[in-house]
Amino acid sequence: CAAIGSDKGEARPIWDEGIAYLFAMLKSKDGSFDVQKVSGLLDFVVSEKGGETNLDPGKRENATGAYFYSDVKAPLSKVIKYAYNPKIPAYVTLPSVIRLGGWQVKPTGPVANLWEKVGDVKVPLVMRGIEYEEITPDMTTGAYYRYDMDRLMVLLKYRGKVFFISVTHQMNPSTVGRQGVIIGPDTDWNYFYSGQKGLNQAGLGWVSSYMYDASSVSILFEPGASKTQTRFATFKWLRAGWGGINMVRQENIIEGCKRFASGFKKVLESPQLPEAQRLIDIYAGIKTLSDQDLTARLQPIGKALQKLSRTDPGLSRSDFRELIESGKYLREMSREEQRIRIRLENRKW
Repeated sequence: CAAIGSDKGEARPIWDEGIAYLFAMLKSKDGSFDVQKVSGLLDFVVSEKGGETNLDPGKRENATGAYFYSDVKAPLSKVIKYAYNPKIPAYVTLPSVIRLGGWQVKPTGPVANLWEKVGDVKVPLVMRGIEYEEITPDMTTGAYYRYDMDRLMVLLKYRGKVFFISVTHQMNPSTVGRQGVIIGPDTDWNYFYSGQKGLNQAGLGWVSSYMYDASSVSILFEPGASKTQTRFATFKWLRAGWGGINMVRQENIIEGCKRFASGFKKVLESPQLPEAQRLIDIYAGIKTLSDQDLTARLQPIGKALQKLSRTDPGLSRSDFRELIESGKYLREMSREEQRIRIRLENRKW
């Protein structure tokens, strides 16, 4: 994963028109798509400059910008089948960065079995929807947030190469930041969500923080002729902090993208990853569990958390221990939160 920035001597970088066009498309809800408007952007990401580490996309609407790329050892069709399948929640392939997620407005357009169309793209395929996300605790502050976002997805062919483009923009400020804990190594994807407002950071527990604005453009394509690897080239802008002040630095975004890439690669490249339909069936079955069954399945998790609260530095705070020891933490989870906790316990890869 690499941070990249623009050539300061260039009046308008080659990729800028494409970025502006994609955000305009996201707002306009236009069903047509002009590939020529994104030609400079696509030329950039496949070029050698698209893999350099010295380009800064600058700010957009006062949000801090960063560029990064990463590769995953999986063909584009597989990446789309798992990561952009409306029947598989985002947290399945992004366990390190997303706690909860789903479609507020289901995507329109030819999104069903989109992965089957990768090898036969004749005209741009345009899809749109509105999602909600709740992220995992931030690695620095421990805060987690929930927000809604518009998403535009486009599958197209340009100069003989197939590209999948995903564009997102946060619709409104997030919910207030709440205190979370990363339990053990972050690579274990084990997190605690207290529900309490503030930051889990010394001296800042009182802060009411928000994600004010976030937007991104990700371009996915197979960089080599072997079609066994997919590259993510992403432009991202983020504005977050407290008191209306943006506290985000470019290195914060880069750290977040490294975290995203690590978890994503671990899932998609795992030889134990179940077939997509198997995942869909497992999660559909958990969704039908009764309240009684959910409570029973959560009991071993509650006992494990009680043990951890006596040894883990992040959970040993008196107020966190009280939540766990009293059973209030699991008892007051929503059904969605309970189901996801069970799904994580059943993950084998």
